Amino acid sequence: MRYRYFRFVKSLGGIYYCKKDGKKQTPRDVIKEMAVQGLRYVGNVPVKTGYYGSLAEYDMIFEEPDR
Repeated sequence: MRYRYFRFVKSLGGIYYCKKDGKKQTPRDVIKEMAVQGLRYVGNVPVKTGYYGSLAEYDMIFEEPDR
């Protein structure tokens, strides 16, 4: 199996986004786009925490089907 990772960063407004193809995308946008490509969302991994343990960055993980 192969996996694809997308890094999401928390903005000053508290919204998480991913820079993809030169534009900011929300987690829902990325999930919808990957589903169209046949990838399955399998979870996320915390990458960086902020003050008081808040989540600052995380990776979304998508599974590619076997070929």
